[in-house]
Amino acid sequence: MRVIARMHGLGKYRCMAKDVILLGEVAARDVAMIDIRCSRCERHGRLSVKRMMARYGPDASLRDIMHEQIGSCPHRNDTQLYTRCDPYCATLVQLFGVK
Repeated sequence: MRVIARMHGLGKYRCMAKDVILLGEVAARDVAMIDIRCSRCERHGRLSVKRMMARYGPDASLRDIMHEQIGSCPHRNDTQLYTRCDPYCATLVQLFGVK
């Protein structure tokens, strides 16, 4: 698992991104499908790793892909943190031990 440091153009302030799992790392483990669920509501779905590889490429962040996939959720842009859509991938928990 990689940790990526990003500079956000704020001079001396540096923000470390949390652990980032790349789509290529999941594909390397021969996973055909991943399950994405919301921890706040009943929304869930399954995504094909092969199709995601063709669309996004191996260097795509799974966090970014999950947030794109919740685009139709009515709670995606809620202003209250406890009601905002919160996607997670149970498959990643099993493979990498992270949420």
